[in-house]
This record gives sequence, structure tokens and C-alpha cells, in this order.
Amino acid sequence: MRKIFTHYHSLNKVGLWLSVLCTIHCLAMPFLMTALPFLGKSFLSEKSEIYLIGASAILAIYLLIKDYLNHQNSLPLRLLSVALCFNFTGLFLAKGIYEILFNVLGALLMASAYYINWNSHHRACHSHSH
Repeated sequence: MRKIFTHYHSLNKVGLWLSVLCTIHCLAMPFLMTALPFLGKSFLSEKSEIYLIGASAILAIYLLIKDYLNHQNSLPLRLLSVALCFNFTGLFLAKGIYEILFNVLGALLMASAYYINWNSHHRACHSHSH
């Protein structure tokens, strides 16, 4: 049982770091596109954004719903919902500076959801024997 718990917390950490990576990616993108145009087709492509946000979203949905069933704090799920709306808007509807703004806000909200979920989990589960 300890091994499953360790993997579960590793997934929480991966999800949080994916959100942080997404934030860094979105914030760095305008500077990197200007200074390093040869990266435009890999790190900075729209496809990489979709993969990064998609992986973050799938992992977040799974982990936050699983933890919600334990601690009953809906705030992380509500933040995730708003984050996904921002990310969807940034990826598919917004253009220019608004695209960056929506994606950065979405990534920050997703990271906040992970952080609040992490705290709620630790308050609700003192023994960590599940």
C-alpha cells in the first residue's frame, strides 16, 4: 500500500510541475521567439502547448477528483475548471497578447489548484496510511 501512496504523491508533484512548466513556457515564449527564432518549431509551437496543457489537464482532473473524494474541498476543482476555461480560450480563441495572458492565468490557476489540493489533502489525511 505504501508503494501506491508514494506513486500517487509523485503524480501530484508531476502535475504541479507541469503547471509551473506551462507558466514558464507561456511567460518565456515572447522573449524566446524574438531572441531565438530557430526554436519556433519545437518548444514554442502551438502543438507543444496543446500537449503540455492537455497532459496537465488530464492529470489534474484525475488527481483533484480523487482527492476531493477524501477531503471534500471543492475549491481546487473550481479553480481547475476556471483554469481550463482560460487555457482553452488561450489556445483556441485568443490571439496575440491575449493568448499569452489567458494561458499564463490558466497555468497559474492550475498550479494554485494543485497547491490548495495538496494542503487540503494533508489536513484531511494525517496518517497517510491509505
